[in-house]
Amino acid sequence: MISLRKATLLLTVAAFSFGLASCSKRNTELETDYATKKASAETLIGQINTSMNTMKSDHDQWMKSLADAAAKPGADTSKLGSLKSDLQKHMNDMNTIMALEDSVKAYMNATPDQGDAFKNADDRLGTNFNDLNDKWKAFQDAHTNLQKDIQQFAVNTAGNAMQKDTMKAKEEVAKPEKAPKKEAAKPAMKKEAATPASQEHQHHGAPRY
Repeated sequence: MISLRKATLLLTVAAFSFGLASCSKRNTELETDYATKKASAETLIGQINTSMNTMKSDHDQWMKSLADAAAKPGADTSKLGSLKSDLQKHMNDMNTIMALEDSVKAYMNATPDQGDAFKNADDRLGTNFNDLNDKWKAFQDAHTNLQKDIQQFAVNTAGNAMQKDTMKAKEEVAKPEKAPKKEAAKPAMKKEAATPASQEHQHHGAPRY
């Protein structure tokens, strides 16, 4: 018959052994992988949040540039409409990025003691991080290209408007001014010279002696 003291000792040893076995089952590789992904996610989210404020200011400036260009004579309305559409899509993509950022954050607070839930969090964190990273790179490229296109459009529009103004000014200078009509000079009336009396008598008969 086992004494109470001995039974208690056996239970203590068993509990300790079970604890060691539990510790030995911890997946250190999974924990390291999760910690690495979490650190990368924090860095990426920090970069996105910092850059977004500057990009929003760029978008406001671009919208103003397009509005100014539209008001100038000779603006390419087809190109203008295309750029406005691209800019609107670009700003909508910003909302998509913020949604992906939230999906990454949702898996950044898992702990190893959650068992299978921790492994699932590791998988989802990796997938969502990759989606966010790819989308962010594409968004940055689109931002750079759109900036070049809008700036070039504004420069071309301003140049066309200036050229039109210059040509108009030249046409106005080259157009001759109409001289006022002059009235034709009236012919001067000729006065007949009076015939001297001495000459009158010369034509009337022979002189008398």
